[in-house]
Amino acid sequence: MTKLSDRKEKILNALVDDYIKSAEPVSSGDIQSKYMPEVSSATIRSELNALEALGYIDKPHTSAGRVPKPEAYKLYCQRAFENHEFTEQDLTSMTERFSKQVTSIESLSVEAAKIISDQTNYTTVFVANNNEDVVIEEIKLVGLQNGLALVLIVTNCGIITDKAIEIPDDVKQAGIEAASDLLDKVFQGKKVSSINLDSELKKIGKSIEGYKTVFDEIISILESYCLEKRKSVHVEGALKVLDYNENPSDVKNFLEIMSDSDSLERLVTPDDNIEFSMKIGGEGIDKCAIVTAEYKINGQVIGQAGVIGPERMDYKKVASVLDGIKKSLESVFDDTQTEDIDERKE
Repeated sequence: MTKLSDRKEKILNALVDDYIKSAEPVSSGDIQSKYMPEVSSATIRSELNALEALGYIDKPHTSAGRVPKPEAYKLYCQRAFENHEFTEQDLTSMTERFSKQVTSIESLSVEAAKIISDQTNYTTVFVANNNEDVVIEEIKLVGLQNGLALVLIVTNCGIITDKAIEIPDDVKQAGIEAASDLLDKVFQGKKVSSINLDSELKKIGKSIEGYKTVFDEIISILESYCLEKRKSVHVEGALKVLDYNENPSDVKNFLEIMSDSDSLERLVTPDDNIEFSMKIGGEGIDKCAIVTAEYKINGQVIGQAGVIGPERMDYKKVASVLDGIKKSLESVFDDTQTEDIDERKE
């Protein structure tokens, strides 16, 4: 979108601010009397016409006033993050709640979702990264009948699979034992999350000949495990949708999406690696806005929090709370603490 002049942006900000409060189209007279008495109504009307032409606002046919379009909300939300205010009292309260409750990524995400939903009165989704480092201790193949072998992958967190796989006809019992030794040599002591297929293949070179099918099966099992354990999704305040939308069809659709972890993860995870993002709608959630914040501890991304509410949600409050969570986490988890939050105890 075209960069706006200071006056255009001030008028647009006033229009969005007033519309969020009133839910009524905003006229040039409203903006002048409430926000910019120093500017003539004619000048404001001219600027509103320009903002409409630029795609920021729209004019309902039955009204002389204007209403914001998605681009207006996005700019307003961006400015809210840049200029928000958060009291020390609220920050202290958040920090105390985290200090008492947070002992793992799971408990952190649950508590964060509760705090954000309580403070904003909107539905909150927290998608937490699974930062637990699962280390492979042993991989064992046990020969079975009918050309099958049982795969046992033992980690520092226990056995993560006992799947039966097919063994090629030319791999005899001695071959299964040799494959076990080779797999142990390649994977023992490795973190599941950091295994790179191409890198491991280069290391073993010709040793894999005759066992590639088995090797591929192990890689597939580990990749599936990583995908399943990569994220955990927590929802708080799903029924708060009833506070701003009473349409049964919309509410049903919203609640269906709230129960679908994959859809929620796509909704909350930003398209780019940015600290704060905002989008209107998505995944079938019409007439809603999603404001997302990314959170880090000691430089490590632990997850994203998404606030879902009406397009005319209180963006200033949302920005304040999301940034308050960030400051609270920074206060609770500093550089002197372990990088692995899952080792933190009360």
